[in-house]
Amino acid sequence: METAEERLTKAREIYDHHIMVEMLAHTHNYSKDSLQFVQRNLMKNNVPPELFQAELVDQKKKIALLLDIIVICSNASGIAVTVHPSLTSYMWLKRKKTKKQSLKNNSFVFFFFSAKFTRFCQWKNLELNMQLTMNDFSVHRIIGRGGFGEVYGCRKADTGKMYAMKCLDKKRIKLKQGETLALNERIMLSLVSTGQDCPFIVCMTYAFQSADKLCFILDLMNGGDLHYHLSQHGVFSESEMLFYAAEVILGLEHMHNRFVVYRDLKPANILLDENGHARVSDLGLACDFSKKKPHASVGTHGYMAPEVLAKGVAYDSSADWFSFGCMLYKLLKGHSPFRQRRAKVGDKDKNEIDKMTMTQDIELPDAGFSPECRDLLEGLLKRDVPERLGCRGRGPQEVKEHPFFADIDWQTVYLRRMPPPLIPPRGEVNAADAFDIGNFDDDEVKGVKLTDLDNELYKNFNITISERWQNEIADTIFEVVNQDADKMEAKKKAKQKAKVSVDEKDSDVIIHGYIKKLGGPFASAWQTKYGKLYPSRLELYPESLNGRPELVFMDQIEDVGPELSPFKGETTIVIKLKEGFKETKLVLTNHDEISLREWHTSLRTAHRVSSELLQRMGRKAIKIYGVNHDPMLHDQERTRGFLNRASSVDSPM
Repeated sequence: METAEERLTKAREIYDHHIMVEMLAHTHNYSKDSLQFVQRNLMKNNVPPELFQAELVDQKKKIALLLDIIVICSNASGIAVTVHPSLTSYMWLKRKKTKKQSLKNNSFVFFFFSAKFTRFCQWKNLELNMQLTMNDFSVHRIIGRGGFGEVYGCRKADTGKMYAMKCLDKKRIKLKQGETLALNERIMLSLVSTGQDCPFIVCMTYAFQSADKLCFILDLMNGGDLHYHLSQHGVFSESEMLFYAAEVILGLEHMHNRFVVYRDLKPANILLDENGHARVSDLGLACDFSKKKPHASVGTHGYMAPEVLAKGVAYDSSADWFSFGCMLYKLLKGHSPFRQRRAKVGDKDKNEIDKMTMTQDIELPDAGFSPECRDLLEGLLKRDVPERLGCRGRGPQEVKEHPFFADIDWQTVYLRRMPPPLIPPRGEVNAADAFDIGNFDDDEVKGVKLTDLDNELYKNFNITISERWQNEIADTIFEVVNQDADKMEAKKKAKQKAKVSVDEKDSDVIIHGYIKKLGGPFASAWQTKYGKLYPSRLELYPESLNGRPELVFMDQIEDVGPELSPFKGETTIVIKLKEGFKETKLVLTNHDEISLREWHTSLRTAHRVSSELLQRMGRKAIKIYGVNHDPMLHDQERTRGFLNRASSVDSPM
């Protein structure tokens, strides 16, 4: 390596293929352990049933077509043939079983030692070392404001992905003693955003902080909220309300399955995307009830359940179904079920509404509701929790099975294929003007100082939601970056191939390429070699192709194992060497199973042909000398020289 560029390239190769893979594999649980976990789940069928469905359906069509061809050909030849329907099913199930068997074998092992896994580690290395700042985003106009800060539209600089950036002011949080609320929102967003994606919740992809801000990077919803559209559009019909109800139910179901009670369900917190689909937003008041049920009276007056308003009473997800009923009523009538007209609510009205919520059963107007809708609202607005729809033991399933939703295909809803009743105007920000949203009074926090103790509260605030980051990368720059890396890898391989001294096309080489040999102290490490198999010998060059090769002649080999064998956790070719040699066996492997099998077949063939050639030489020696061998052939070097010359004639090539 004469130039600095060559040394840098070699250093990067050592880091990528040896240091980083090993480092990540042994310090993070997403590497080999993760692969084994995924493999076990696949073998136990703990996977979505449609995972391989597309390929299997395709295979089933091919099998059916094959059987049709058999019938046509048979009938054309005058032989009547019918195919029993169970044969198609049998062949399809056999294909499915084969697919599962391939997963059970060595697919994951080969992946772990493949270049693809190295590439995976490179991406994970990038993810784990991300330290986001404001400089990673271009921030656009303000689209909303809350108690502690503002929400802006933004674009991530490296991928171009659009997000909403919710910025909370640390000083304002301290002034209002809102540290617990801010940290709780970060925890709740992490709970609902990790794992299986939910298209009906405004989820978080990143959280990071600056010296004076806490920032959440959230799904961008530029279609406005239902409160805004209620004021612009007027009240919704039952069929229109049905759409929003169905999507919100799936959002609540996602939260409740994670033992999260939302506690602030209202039209203003239901945001629409540009296509008109709904998501539940703002998890600042959400609470984890998996270990301890909450008692606090939090939420919005006119939507809080009686048990939330009652002091000292524990509650769980039951509270959300009452709020859900209040929200549906608001969409249909334009006001709370506890008021008879639309108006701003003062403190006196709030107290009156709370009193009515806790003491009075809601009586719906005689007109204006279908029987199914009336029954749904009455079920959701029950004051007694055990009688309330959604609280009778089966949670969201009770609500989904209500007659009001009888015509709903919930899979269609989940896939967001149900047509929205309202499409927000494209190219517009469906929210109040920036002027109307206003600004905070900076004088309010002038005297507030942030201390080291304040910052200590936020030491674990930063997070990247792995699955969502991966989706962002896959949807934007993944292919481009991989293609660039592949081009660099191809150039490197071409350069290595050019170093091969022998023109393989014009020689008697049987097979050549990179292969791993078990070596090193105590035969404990896999060493990458460039192997060349000739009819008479195996040459193993160093990975760089510089230096002399290790030579193994065919007459040194006792046997090449008839099958690939497991050895030290790998699938290997085991070559047993004759007594008197330094090593007793040679163990080879390759991350590419097809390539490994080609090497195995070629080695066995070369050894067999070489052995047969030596036997023929022995028989000729008996005829000529009357002994079992030619004295001249005692010298192994002479034998190998003869084999090398004979290989051009007797080689299987």
